[in-house]
Amino acid sequence: MAATEPRTDHVLQIGMGSDVPLEEAFADSYALFNETTRRYMEAYKQLEEQFEFLNVRLEETNRDLRDSLEEKDRVSNYLNNILESMTDGLLVVGLDGRINLFNQAAEEITGRSQEEVLGRTYEEVMGVEDGREKSVLHTLDSGDSLVNQQKDLRRTDERIIPLGFSTSLVRDGNGIVLGAIEAFNDLTAVKRLESQVRQTHTLAALGEMAATVAHEIRNPLGGIASFANLLERDLEADDPNRRLVRKITEGVSRLNRIVSSLLSYTRPLNLNTHPVDLSQTVEEAAAFFEIDSNRQTPDVIIERRFAESRTCQVDTEQFHQVVLNLLLNARQAMPEGGTIEIELTSRSAEDGDWALVAVRDSGIGIEAAILDKLFTPFFTTKEDGTGLGLVTSRKIVEAHGGRITVDSVPGEGTCFTIALPM
Repeated sequence: MAATEPRTDHVLQIGMGSDVPLEEAFADSYALFNETTRRYMEAYKQLEEQFEFLNVRLEETNRDLRDSLEEKDRVSNYLNNILESMTDGLLVVGLDGRINLFNQAAEEITGRSQEEVLGRTYEEVMGVEDGREKSVLHTLDSGDSLVNQQKDLRRTDERIIPLGFSTSLVRDGNGIVLGAIEAFNDLTAVKRLESQVRQTHTLAALGEMAATVAHEIRNPLGGIASFANLLERDLEADDPNRRLVRKITEGVSRLNRIVSSLLSYTRPLNLNTHPVDLSQTVEEAAAFFEIDSNRQTPDVIIERRFAESRTCQVDTEQFHQVVLNLLLNARQAMPEGGTIEIELTSRSAEDGDWALVAVRDSGIGIEAAILDKLFTPFFTTKEDGTGLGLVTSRKIVEAHGGRITVDSVPGEGTCFTIALPM
């Protein structure tokens, strides 16, 4: 009996005793694979769409963030430009009293740079000589603002200047205090103008009074002079009383000169101006003075420093009087002799072009307490002075639309500067 051959039917054992043909199994598997692939493709496509959406959102967010940062930079630069362009000084201190903001105007007013100021305490930089209650530290301690206050500041060059200032607290959006701010400005020019206004009112009142007094004095003076002349004529040539009468006559003459100066000061100026070469006009006055000075004080030397010619509208005669008066004062300030320097320069400013005439001596100088009184009528430090020379000179200069200033250091000399519009 022949051996039994194994069956060659292609069947697949599936499950518990199930037999599935191989072709059908492959077909089912292929269909399942296709379905799975389709689902994966759909899922990938969804992921790709989500990725694209997120990528677009990310780009928009980055763009918005970039725009926001640029806007913040623009705002920050704009605010910084405002702070640096302010004419008032501005500083901000933190809660520890250290300065963390100091603008350009603050540098110019105090004479200190930002590099040496930032991070230092307020006391080190600004000082508290006028008391802590007159500083931003008072606002930081108490929370009370200071408005339109005044104090003195010692600059780095040791010059003391008057300051006007205001303070207030610095808060964030939630009202939390971050520090305090102080805004300040230099009041030197304002104080000078106030002094000039007070002096102008004083001079006006004195002028009115002087005009009245001068007229009242001149009439009796004329009578005294006439009687003194008659008395001298009646005395013998060798009579010792003639010397006393002559003293009366000299005194009357001096009083008459003072009265004439008073009337000249109070009388309105009628200028006869025309375009002149200022260097030529000053040279004429200096040459005339030099002749007289060599005769009286030969040890006085006049140095001229004239730049190119400057043309100004000037009443030559009146301006000669001003220059001669300044040269005379300079000579009297150097009893032992010395050098008088006359310098002509120019300056351009916001209010126009100016020609400057400086008369500088190497004399004894003027004390600070006297400087403020120099242009006050009847104030003089000379035994035979009337106290009207500088007052009249300033009146003439101001009538020309100019101004006259003085700088002096005791023991080193004095400089009078005339500024005339060109």
